[in-house]
Amino acid sequence: MICYLCLTSIKEDTTWSNFLNPQYRTICDHCEEKLDKITHPHCQKCMKPTDNEKCGDCLRWEQHFGEDPLGRNVSIYTYNDYMKDLIARFKYRGDYEMINAWKKSVRTSFNEQFNNQDLLVVPIPLGEDRYTIRQFNQAEAIASLLNEPIHQLLTRQDGQKQSKKSRRERVFSNNPFQLKEQPPESILLVDDIYTTGTTIRQAASLLKEAGAEHVQSLTLIRS
Repeated sequence: MICYLCLTSIKEDTTWSNFLNPQYRTICDHCEEKLDKITHPHCQKCMKPTDNEKCGDCLRWEQHFGEDPLGRNVSIYTYNDYMKDLIARFKYRGDYEMINAWKKSVRTSFNEQFNNQDLLVVPIPLGEDRYTIRQFNQAEAIASLLNEPIHQLLTRQDGQKQSKKSRRERVFSNNPFQLKEQPPESILLVDDIYTTGTTIRQAASLLKEAGAEHVQSLTLIRS
């Protein structure tokens, strides 16, 4: 077994447990320790670490725009320095295979949080120009780990990167998404990073306006 993050061999002592029930691991203990999984307390809406039931980000959205189109967001990791380096390697230097390092954690979160829900899995799309540069969509890569059908329900216009915008510019930016077909009742949006929640909420807002009843999201990271 090879760790998809540091590319070293994963060696485990042989025990009766792993002899009878072998586990295929994709990340070593050393790399696992450097990843910071989100724990309580956190915002019940978006999982931002906070002692309050709702964080300031979610409260500000409701104050500015009224009803929140997003039911809730589930994130797995915080955006610590180690994760920032990994995401740069994954998204901007094209190390696609490292997505496999998070396969177990993504599937576990999906099964624990969305089990038995009849959801349509919809990755947040990239604009055409950005897809041409990267040759893959990071949100679609994460969605592919779920072993669920993926539906390309949305398209996206190219524009300035969200990472280049200020918090205010993100929150008040125009909706870049278009709908390809009528949405079903329940949808799970998938993306890599939840920062202000604007991208997810813009997609959710469009889907709800078109008839969706429940929109939730699963993101790898809560920034």
